[in-house]
Amino acid sequence: MQAVASNLHTKGQILTDEEIKKSISKVARPDDQLTLAPLLTPPKRVLLIVPPGTMEESYGRLSAAAGELPMLGLAYVAASLRDQGHDVKIIDYEVNAWSLKRVRPDIEDWRPDVVGMTAYITNLRRCGAVAKIVKEVDPGITVILGGPQVSVFPEEGFTSPHVDIIALSEGEVIIRNVMNALGDVEKLKKVKGIWFRHGSEIIQNERESLVDNLDMLPPPALDLYEMHKYFPASHVRGRKVAHLLTSRGCPFKCTFCETKLTFGRSFRYHSKERVIEDMMSLVKQGYNSFQFYDDIFTVNKKRVEELCHAIIDSGFKVQWMCWTRTNCVSPDLLALMKKAGCYLITFGAESGNEESLKLIKKNLGVEKNFEGIKMTHDAGIRTMSSFMLGLPGETPEMTQKTIQFALDSLLDYAIFPITEPYPGTEMWVDAQKYGTFDTSGKFKNNLLSENSAVWVPHGRNREELEKFAASAMRQFYFRPRIIWRSFLNLLLMPPGRAFRFVFGGLKFFMVSLFQKAHAGARY
Repeated sequence: MQAVASNLHTKGQILTDEEIKKSISKVARPDDQLTLAPLLTPPKRVLLIVPPGTMEESYGRLSAAAGELPMLGLAYVAASLRDQGHDVKIIDYEVNAWSLKRVRPDIEDWRPDVVGMTAYITNLRRCGAVAKIVKEVDPGITVILGGPQVSVFPEEGFTSPHVDIIALSEGEVIIRNVMNALGDVEKLKKVKGIWFRHGSEIIQNERESLVDNLDMLPPPALDLYEMHKYFPASHVRGRKVAHLLTSRGCPFKCTFCETKLTFGRSFRYHSKERVIEDMMSLVKQGYNSFQFYDDIFTVNKKRVEELCHAIIDSGFKVQWMCWTRTNCVSPDLLALMKKAGCYLITFGAESGNEESLKLIKKNLGVEKNFEGIKMTHDAGIRTMSSFMLGLPGETPEMTQKTIQFALDSLLDYAIFPITEPYPGTEMWVDAQKYGTFDTSGKFKNNLLSENSAVWVPHGRNREELEKFAASAMRQFYFRPRIIWRSFLNLLLMPPGRAFRFVFGGLKFFMVSLFQKAHAGARY
């Protein structure tokens, strides 16, 4: 699997709009033709695995204040398999802080027929390591990978010789067809949406259509996770929090985003009746807070209005947050969302520079972002935004301008990650033009690479960008208004999460101060 990570930093390819259209069918078939297949073979034992990993690998010094949530994609696939009649189990090695050594006895104990994993660019090598152990225990176990990384680059999943099948894009329909075809090569050749290994050959089947009617899918099987072990990020309210998807896809063209690589630019959503049904089920289990994980929750204003009215009419005493864009909110919509329980909206302002926003095709200006944040603040809803430091073509002065935008706005929370281009995106191509990749292994904070290669803009260096990121956090959070807001938020958290937040903040700033003092001592 080392070759996979290395290859990701030499590849200069981009999927054009035309290639995306060819590789991903845009909900081409009527719903009566795209169905959830019934069980046609004896039921199987399916083990779905979240490979070993640590919070520190993903979040660095802020890991104590970050959130750990169950993988929704895996939960949807588990629900579809269970609905078909299979015996399904999920083991999350990451949330349990279990190492690879734990995988072998688990496989030997449970003896699954199939093992499935969700592959991201951050865990692809670990998926390969798990697959190797599975095959050592029993070569007859079928290993299946799904997820965004192998949906965009299926060939990389087969870099591991222990992977049998790759499921492309949405897996709920595909996996049921696969289960009915296992053991029969000719049947597997007819399953849309997969590539599979047959001897030394990789059979590449045509893509499956996206699911137009999301209501046909069973709700995610969150009950298969040990939910008491998970916790949301420090800015999320609620005693017991669940996350849901009410829609899939995004119609916008941001150059850094991989969503259109897996879903095209489609936008599909659950009916308000289905969302309320899923929420009601979770409320009965004690959940009183929700995170709507849609890419752009408010892109369809009428849909959101209907959903908010349905939440209000249901009588739920719940609170919720969502993600959207500053040009997808309005005063009347925000007032209704607030009434329905919305307490926080996360925006992607990305930059305080018009040139950068144009380059990444945000189709948003700095002033529009400022206005949208203020509008949300005035509606009584808290705001959060992410900012990408070190965008292609960005100078130190532009980086400071982005930080200043965050300080001048009415944001309650902000994060300042250093830009990491995603393979296959337009930004990946821009990265080749505007900078280079440092493959020395010196830097360990790149969230998009297991071999620690990081992208650095021309004329900049990683140390400088990391100092900007640390300084941005200090400047933003060491202000009376933010400190007071953070204190009030602690009162709305369970004690355990409040402690994590305080500990994470102290750890981040103490380490930052130590590094600053150490750097001064050297010079």
